[in-house]
Amino acid sequence: RPGAAARLPPRLATAALPSHVMSASDDELEPDFEDWGEDEPAPTKCLFTDTIYDSVAECLAAAATTHGLDLMKIARSLRLSMVGCVQLVNYVRFCVAKKSAADGAAVVAAVVSAAGGPEGEWPWRDDAYLAPVLPDDPLLYSLAAMADDGGEEEEAAEAEEG
Repeated sequence: RPGAAARLPPRLATAALPSHVMSASDDELEPDFEDWGEDEPAPTKCLFTDTIYDSVAECLAAAATTHGLDLMKIARSLRLSMVGCVQLVNYVRFCVAKKSAADGAAVVAAVVSAAGGPEGEWPWRDDAYLAPVLPDDPLLYSLAAMADDGGEEEEAAEAEEG
């Protein structure tokens, strides 16, 4: 009979389980989602200097306030995909590494200027910027998610107003 081999008598089905699973209550087996979605500290190197910030949010805030490059605003306004955000971050890091830190303003000006133009002319839209400049860069996997979260909040606020 098909499927008959898959059915075991209850005593045999539980006999193969480790004793800690057998003695665990239903509550102990339930996944704990209380911490779900909470940001864990991710030390993040500044886009322009050697400063290490405690989190991606601090790094992005410093880039916006100290250097005039609001990557969140750019990512949201251009509706960049995850790939687009990765390319943008790597483009900025690559350009800053190639130039001196004093040329950070030129990098900011180039990004802001390009962001106002057509998508085909964005200098970061090159596959070369898919390769990380920094290994395990938290900005690469956080910017898109943060921009998406903020974009959804903005859309909800606009829907309530309209």
